[in-house]
Amino acid sequence: MAKRGETREKIVAAATKVFFAYGFEATSVKMILEEADVVAGSFYHFFPSKEALFEAVVENFLTDYSGQISGILQQDGLGMEEVTDRFLDVFIKSTKVYSEVLQGDRLHWTVQSALRDKTFQTMAGPIAAYLAKQEAEGTIKKKLDVEAETLAWLLIRGSEAVIHSKKKPKNKAELKKRLLEYWGTLVEF
Repeated sequence: MAKRGETREKIVAAATKVFFAYGFEATSVKMILEEADVVAGSFYHFFPSKEALFEAVVENFLTDYSGQISGILQQDGLGMEEVTDRFLDVFIKSTKVYSEVLQGDRLHWTVQSALRDKTFQTMAGPIAAYLAKQEAEGTIKKKLDVEAETLAWLLIRGSEAVIHSKKKPKNKAELKKRLLEYWGTLVEF
């Protein structure tokens, strides 16, 4: 007999596979139960709804990524160039996983949208904390006259536009240059 934690993880793993293949709307609890080979009682013991399970799937996917970003931003003594380099290394690695392992371009739009939104939500807090710390230490020379949380969201959303622009950067160096140019319009270190 499977232990409670194992059953929960079995359900999350099965849901990940089914959600990624069919999207949120087209996935039924029955499909997840069949993939996980568990009974409905087990499902509802851990998750009150399909929505709650979907949240767990998305959280599971983002845990490693957000931990890496937070780790970079919490390191003392890193200048903006070094932070950008390390961020891009994590971004490039996660993009490769998203594309090759998860086949992100084939994910249902509901899954893509949820992953993007959760990624942004996950990054906003650590970026805001980093900006507040830099401002308190006097590292920031000037910035938009907004609170750190708003500035973090502007940096995130604008970075998405830079990364996914029609004129795609050819390499990491070009992407770094464009990001630093954009970020420089909002904050100067």
